Formats: sequence, structure tokens, C-alpha cells
Amino acid sequence: MSDGPHILLTNDDGIDAPGLRALADELSSIGSVRVLAPADNRSAVGRSLTYGRTAGEDDEPTIGFADAQFSSPVPHADHDLGYAIDGTPCDCVVVGLGALDPEPDVVVAGCNPGANLGAYVLSRSGTVSAAMEAAFLDTPSIAVSMNTLDHDGDLTPDSFAEPATLTADLVEYALANDVFERIDYLNVNTPGPHRETRAVELTRPSTVYEMDGSVENGQFRLHNRLWEQMADGSIPDDPGTDRRAILADRTSISPLSVPYRSVDHEALERFVADYSV
Repeated sequence: MSDGPHILLTNDDGIDAPGLRALADELSSIGSVRVLAPADNRSAVGRSLTYGRTAGEDDEPTIGFADAQFSSPVPHADHDLGYAIDGTPCDCVVVGLGALDPEPDVVVAGCNPGANLGAYVLSRSGTVSAAMEAAFLDTPSIAVSMNTLDHDGDLTPDSFAEPATLTADLVEYALANDVFERIDYLNVNTPGPHRETRAVELTRPSTVYEMDGSVENGQFRLHNRLWEQMADGSIPDDPGTDRRAILADRTSISPLSVPYRSVDHEALERFVADYSV
């Protein structure tokens, strides 16, 4: 389709993931879709880049730049959907926004098999980080994930039909109504294909964070208390939060801005003054 927005589509599960295929098919009905996605699974890599990583002896990666060239190659291969990138989701976004002609109007990342919920997840998830990277580069973006907790069986592109349809409708609405003049990116989470979606809700990321570590039989372990509680059907989140919405079989849409704003620095003024003497 030549009319409609130019859409850059990526993910963190790899270019052959069924959720990406579902989004590519559905988004193609509303605009022109270009896919740049990791060649293999790059889940939970956050906003990492391969920038500055060069091959050293025995092809071991090292950090640095050869011959003072402040750029790095990003190997890729042609794919029937677009380009399979030997890199991270953020590599895909940076390259796509810089190299594609025409420049994309919006970036979509997903659809991830597994919800991305809570403030602590935003910079950890490769899916959400791709949307965040686009936001830092002043391009509207949407991260899309589907809750697969308790889902049995294989996931196919058809399994992602609901989030794919919602995403296409959301892209059209957001661009037509100047939504991205007021926000930077959207984090969308939908119930799984084994659940009946009851409603769509505007939410905020939960600030509850309950990871802990232990040592068992001489081995360190990480334990995600929140997912354990979600599996039990009870979580300590307030109404209006993303995780609470998903637990109630509602689609969660969180309007977000890019982070790392400066905060009040009065408490550090004495340190700076003394240290500068």
C-alpha cells in the first residue's frame, strides 16, 4: 500500500517471530511497512547497541573503534519481510530512522509474546526500549506486547490477531489526532489469545518492583515475585496501573515520555561548591 504512514517495524524476538509477522500483515493494510528486526532473539537487552563493538583476535568482540572511525558496521541479510539485522532492537531503530527513504513516520515494536508491565521493565525490555529509542530520536513510537502467562500451546501469527488489529487502529488514530504532540511513545499490553478482552484502559506503569536474589546449593538465583503473584491472580498494584488492567483482562495503553529528566539538585550544591575550590 502506497498511501498512509511510513511505518518502521521491529521487535526483540527476531524477524521470524509470529508476533512480528502478524503486525507486518495488519499494518500493511494502513500504510507502507519496512521491517528491520534482529536476526535472532534479543529479548531483554534493553537499549544496548552494537555501536563501538569491533571484532578483535579470534573474532572476540571488543569495545572501541578501529582507525578512529566513529561508526560501526551493522551486518544484515535480506528477508521476505525486510532486513534481518545482526544487532539489537535499538540498532534496528537507529539504522532504520537514519537509512530508510522515505523516513518513517512512526516506529512500532512487537508484538512481544509476554507482557511488558511496570516502570522497572521499560528500559529492560528490548521491545519497549526500541520504542524509547525512537522517542529519543523524535519519532513517534508504539511498543506492543501480549500477555501469554498461563497460555498453553504454540503461538502463531493468528494468535496475535487482536493486538495486531488494535495496533493498526491505534497508529491511524494517533497520527490523525496529533496524539504524539503531547506524548513521546505508547506502551501497549493486551490479554492473551486464551482470554476475552473486556475493555481498553488508559494506564500508568506500576512502580511496584519485587525482584530478589538468593543462593541455593551454591548457585545464585533471581526470583520475580511479581510474576509469581500474577500467576496466582493477585498483585499489589493500584487501580489504573498497567499490571492491574491486564489482570482484569483489559488492554493497557500507557502514554509515556522519555525518561532521565533533571531533578532538584539543591542537596548537591554544597558538594559542587566545595569540590570546585
